[in-house]
Amino acid sequence: MGKSANNADSVLKAGVPATEPAEVLVQSAASLPNLFVRASCDSERVFRGAVRLGDLPRLVQWVPMDEPDTLLAFSLRFFRDSGRDLLAEISVQTTVQMDCARCLKPMSLPLVSSSVLHFVYNDEQAQHVIEAREPVLIDAEGRIGIAELLEEEVLMALPPVAMHEHQCRPAWQETASKEALPIASAELRPNPFAALAKQWQKPLLTAQDEAVRESKQVDDE
Repeated sequence: MGKSANNADSVLKAGVPATEPAEVLVQSAASLPNLFVRASCDSERVFRGAVRLGDLPRLVQWVPMDEPDTLLAFSLRFFRDSGRDLLAEISVQTTVQMDCARCLKPMSLPLVSSSVLHFVYNDEQAQHVIEAREPVLIDAEGRIGIAELLEEEVLMALPPVAMHEHQCRPAWQETASKEALPIASAELRPNPFAALAKQWQKPLLTAQDEAVRESKQVDDE
């Protein structure tokens, strides 16, 4: 690992991933500097810190609803290789919220990622970056923002599909069950027209039938 170059590095180094036995000092994402990549690689600058995930604009939608203060811990080391390429090692650790592809309900997902970044000035240079590295395009002045690097690393590490480890119920089954409930309830409710229907099933008596019935009653007496 390279050594810190100035006091700004010391401030960023105050926060570290929770897996390391050190006190975490949360810093503002707005305080993360923009760097001259060439100078940072030449001096092998090192940054370590922790920021709130929600303070990075492109990552707001991934913040867990029940943990709005979720932290993003990171480390970043700039250096050159034997070929004098401009490189950086980056690692991030956080928790994101995604929708389960099976039940469509939100779930929290631990995210840990690391990459080797290769800084280039144009697309032609990017095409020659080896597969083990991630090309990062920098402007003509050779500047890059640490916040931008953190956002890119998290976004690239997001899985295309997330599902609960347990066998959650598929969303289509939940929908089918909810739609079936009103039908089942309707079958249990008494039908107000049932009694009237029974009366309609009884045969109607004609006037002659009524006279015969009354005559029979007189004979019985």
